[in-house]
Amino acid sequence: MSDAAIKKAVNDTDIFMMDFEERLKYINRQMAIMDYNTDMRVSREEGRAEGRTEGEKYADRRTAMNMLKAKEPIEKITKYTSLTEAEIQELAKEI
Repeated sequence: MSDAAIKKAVNDTDIFMMDFEERLKYINRQMAIMDYNTDMRVSREEGRAEGRTEGEKYADRRTAMNMLKAKEPIEKITKYTSLTEAEIQELAKEI
């Protein structure tokens, strides 16, 4: 065993040799740390998914703008992007 593993085992033993109240505090603290880590992981995953969605929407808007500038019909633009006709007509007003 490595020194770190031995120190951890000794530390864990010390914790569980404490009185009941101390052990309960330790367990609650560990649960709070695990909850925090889980919340952070889930938030990161949600943020990444939201970022991908926003990036795709931005790319579709840019593609639609280029197609509108090239005088492509709206039906064709809706076929090649995820934008609705109403969204494309709004973009057309910006040109």
